[in-house]
Amino acid sequence: MVKKIFALSAAVLAAGLISFVSAAPAPAKAYAQQAQPLADQVSDDKQILKYSRTFYDIFGTEATIALYDYFETEQSKNDAIEFVDGVYDTLRALEKELSVSIEGSDIYNFNAAPAGEKVEISQNTYKVLEYALEVYADTNGAYNAGVYYSVDLYGFAARTDNEKRPYDRDDYTTQLPDKKYVKAFQELSESFGDIALASQDGKYYVIKPQDVVKVEGDPTEYNLHIDLGGIGKGYAADVVDDMLEEAGYTNSYFSFGSSSMAINGSATSEDGKWELTFRDPRGNLVEYYLTTRAANVSVSTSGDYEQYYEIGGKRYCHIIDPETGSPINNGIITATVIGGTAAEDDARTTALCCMTLKEAREYMNSEEVKQLGLKIAVVYQNFLGWMTVYTNMADGEYTLSLHNSLYSWVYLVIVVLVVVVAVAIYIIVRVVNKKRQLKNSQSETK
Repeated sequence: MVKKIFALSAAVLAAGLISFVSAAPAPAKAYAQQAQPLADQVSDDKQILKYSRTFYDIFGTEATIALYDYFETEQSKNDAIEFVDGVYDTLRALEKELSVSIEGSDIYNFNAAPAGEKVEISQNTYKVLEYALEVYADTNGAYNAGVYYSVDLYGFAARTDNEKRPYDRDDYTTQLPDKKYVKAFQELSESFGDIALASQDGKYYVIKPQDVVKVEGDPTEYNLHIDLGGIGKGYAADVVDDMLEEAGYTNSYFSFGSSSMAINGSATSEDGKWELTFRDPRGNLVEYYLTTRAANVSVSTSGDYEQYYEIGGKRYCHIIDPETGSPINNGIITATVIGGTAAEDDARTTALCCMTLKEAREYMNSEEVKQLGLKIAVVYQNFLGWMTVYTNMADGEYTLSLHNSLYSWVYLVIVVLVVVVAVAIYIIVRVVNKKRQLKNSQSETK
């Protein structure tokens, strides 16, 4: 049964950055540390050592890998360095296949192709598209990689250098897009489910849907464009996790963009697990709302807290609701999935952010989620700014640390209401006293 958790306090929440805190005395937080030379770190008592490296600007973000071992010989140290170099090469190769903005990538070629075109793609891209279409169907379209134009319309999509489009605005952070584009691109995204995949003679293909849309006053004919950046990072985490397993690094983790993670064992804690903290979506970088322990799982988190701007007091983020073609506005401001594959988790967290609270609770309590053993948590913020955590995790599997605060206008309304009530009480008391005085004076006269 989904548990409804009310947090009391005063701060707020957001989603995304996942940090580690080890229960044992060794390295507490492993996120975003630079590569550390191993040469002089071995002690006589066989101390567990850490080797980590952060890669920058892969899929437009950073990725961190950390290995924990004794590293007793020079060869083991060189092997670790060579292994991490191989991880970097793998990530770059995946980026060249899945990036939306690198010319010649599979996704670039798909987007550049005319409607109905058959485009040859790599096996990796084929697999990612399979995942994307599966989760699209599984979530009734709440996850939809075909919202590229909608994402771009609100200023969050990656483009090739100096590319201009008819719907561009001088300042995305102060001007909202024309509603005719919002409607047209939303309708176009519905054709994502019509993408067809094919393989033949060791080659892989994707067939683009025939659908196109036109917008009044714009001569451009728009066909389906996709962006696999989010699910692509999750897929990359799965690939790296397989590499870690094959190389025998059982105590390790890989974090991609701090939203997709592959977590293995912890050599520095008694239970072999990591303590995971999930960032407060309305707090600062060190504030979190939920803590749990885990090992040998994938983790993904999505939310409206990192890429966003505000216009007229309303937040517009990079996550597009496929039903509206606009940034999410259903109240779920962050979602986390633990278990399954990182690729599917990444798509599921995006989908959860696009669902209504009722839909999200039904999904996390569904038979499919139970069978997959997924642990899910979402944070819902109501119109007053108050946040509630909903999760299918069992009691004792997590610790809640949510700090709540209402919107500033709510406090103003409360103050005004208190004043109004106080004045009303004062007036009532005055009226009652006057009536009593009048009654008493009449009695004395008689």
